[in-house]
Amino acid sequence: MSAADSYRVYRSTSSGVGVSGSPLDTRISSAGYTDGTAENGQTYYYVVTAVAEEDGETAESDPSSEVGKTPSSDPPERP
Repeated sequence: MSAADSYRVYRSTSSGVGVSGSPLDTRISSAGYTDGTAENGQTYYYVVTAVAEEDGETAESDPSSEVGKTPSSDPPERP
């Protein structure tokens, strides 16, 4: 298998996101992603995997490095 056909996003509210459970979203075709279900003030941790499909078989990559983000409805002032 070669290039990624899609991506999967996994999310947790605690560090150490695992990919053994259900992904937050699947079949993402671009590098940009917005989590429309995140709540302001809650920190979320994300990892992404690449998925390749060939001859009816699916292979998922190891997860990316974890990233933590906390959305806010009132972003800080820009300098």
